[in-house]
Amino acid sequence: MELKERIIEKAGDLFRQYGIKNVSMDEIASSMGISKRTLYENFKDKEGILLSVLLHFADKRKEVYDTQYTQCNNVVEVFIKLIEENENVPECSVKFFEDIQKYYPRAANLIRKHIQISNIHLRNFLLQGIKEGYIREDLNVNVAAFLVEESTYTYIRASYLEKPPFSFSELFYTMMINFVRGIMTGKGIEIIDAYLKQRRIKN
Repeated sequence: MELKERIIEKAGDLFRQYGIKNVSMDEIASSMGISKRTLYENFKDKEGILLSVLLHFADKRKEVYDTQYTQCNNVVEVFIKLIEENENVPECSVKFFEDIQKYYPRAANLIRKHIQISNIHLRNFLLQGIKEGYIREDLNVNVAAFLVEESTYTYIRASYLEKPPFSFSELFYTMMINFVRGIMTGKGIEIIDAYLKQRRIKN
């Protein structure tokens, strides 16, 4: 992995854990065992690193989706695999989102742009599921896609709880698996329920 990529990976981990304002360029450099001069040779400033981190996150999400879309047999299996993948994503500090909204307008605009692109792909994906007979024909795909995107804010609100009675992984899984089951036809529900049965056996 090239140095620039390693910086993006490390900074992304630090930003997720502590927020952006709480992580200095010095801390990024020292955590990697490089000089601050080397860091500035690769990135102009912390905002430049943040924008690269967000692009990296988006690329990884697209890579996961493309892989599952080509390997799965139907949209229900894709949903299940994506839910499982996101269960394992590292938890993100609420400070990360707060800092972007308060101090980094370019990053906030980039996130909004990615959400818009994701929304288009999700609507097309839902329409494909309707065409295949796994998703209900009466589903309002615009509302459904909006609700999936809004789930991010549910996660953020939960981050404010002092001692939540659940893990964020449990929150995401419960929210998404029930949402997906709710938009399915009988054919889709059969696949979801078979998956849930196997999951209970494993656990």
